[in-house]
Amino acid sequence: MTNYAADASVLSEIATLREALPAWIISTVELVELAENAERAARAVNPQTADRSRMLIVEVAEWQQRLKDWQTQDLSPRLMAELRILKATLDASMDEANAAASKLVLFA
Repeated sequence: MTNYAADASVLSEIATLREALPAWIISTVELVELAENAERAARAVNPQTADRSRMLIVEVAEWQQRLKDWQTQDLSPRLMAELRILKATLDASMDEANAAASKLVLFA
């Protein structure tokens, strides 16, 4: 049986991602809804909300990069499958968040 030494370090960090993921998804959905509502109402976004949205996008982008980096390591097939699933989830979330951020002109 192959020993995947890198699994231990990745697993300890991935626990943080597993815990944060549901909140990020909810925040992304709320950002998309905010973008749609602001566009319809032709209103500017609250500065604190804009800051939180920008922080969400930056944090998710950092985790996307970590996942990409981990996928280059010699990890167990089970962990590689989990990384692919998590990365796909974050990629979809980031696509939605970036589209909403564009509508709200958060990164001008």
